Amino acid sequence: MHELGICDAMLKMVRGIMKDEELDVISRITVEVGSLSGVMPNFLADCWVAVTDGTELQDTEFVVEELAGTAKCLDCDAEFVADLNDLTCPRCRGTKLTPLTGRDLTLKEIRVP
Repeated sequence: MHELGICDAMLKMVRGIMKDEELDVISRITVEVGSLSGVMPNFLADCWVAVTDGTELQDTEFVVEELAGTAKCLDCDAEFVADLNDLTCPRCRGTKLTPLTGRDLTLKEIRVP
């Protein structure tokens, strides 16, 4: 489960921001997860709860926004919203695809009270 490692790294990053900006409390953290990133949003949220348990961030709201990924078919040049459960081109049913968007995981927002 690489989501645990991602959350651990995010915790360290957020703590660094808190220190640099001299923040005591963060009310909400928003993360964007692309559908082609391989990160499972529900696992990410569960892992955030686990890594922040007993820390100064345990009561921070953790919001995950899912972004649809797009791909391009290398056979027919069609661009479409890609589904990890069906990685075939909807136009020609080709399987030679290249991802265009949706592979990112971004710490979008840190909100303070």
